[in-house]
Amino acid sequence: MPDHSMPHDLTRLRCLLPRITASGALAMGLISALAGCGGGESSSTDFAPACPITHIPSEAADYYLYKGNSTNFRDLVARASIVKLEGDCSAGGPKDLKTRVVLHITVERGPASSTDTLTLPWFIAVLHGDRIVNKHVFRHTITFPPNLATFDTTSKVITIDLPIPPRNVDSDYRFEVGFQLNKNQLGYNQAHLKPAAYQAY
Repeated sequence: MPDHSMPHDLTRLRCLLPRITASGALAMGLISALAGCGGGESSSTDFAPACPITHIPSEAADYYLYKGNSTNFRDLVARASIVKLEGDCSAGGPKDLKTRVVLHITVERGPASSTDTLTLPWFIAVLHGDRIVNKHVFRHTITFPPNLATFDTTSKVITIDLPIPPRNVDSDYRFEVGFQLNKNQLGYNQAHLKPAAYQAY
């Protein structure tokens, strides 16, 4: 989404605000869906903390990159779609809820592609009530496999620390996740909006 709608200046972070960090590791071991938030079986005295509600705006779920100002298929460099969101939640302390998030993305190489690499910008915004309290933009760089026009890729694991007790109850925090789009890309998505194909909860 455009930068002006969700500012992502992190210079004002304080200990009482959410912290967003990239672990640098791929999500090979992160298999619990956010709907489960922690996964596995819990005893009656050991409940997994509830994850904040996560929303992927439909207009930010697809990333189209065209050559120049054209929107003809022959000028398509690449298209990417968020198809699944995974993560889990755990206690980071008595007043700290850790949430791990990872995106699964399908990428299609277009006929106008002239390079073997592509960088996809995507964001996580943390909202408390209706107010954005933190946002960070990540850049996921991929290399197209030889002789493969469409393939799946997974982002690095992103850790979000929320300054709340890790209880099994809903909180006032929620996440917005999607591709970071410029004005033209957002306008294109809004004009060609279709039902989102991603899996979320």
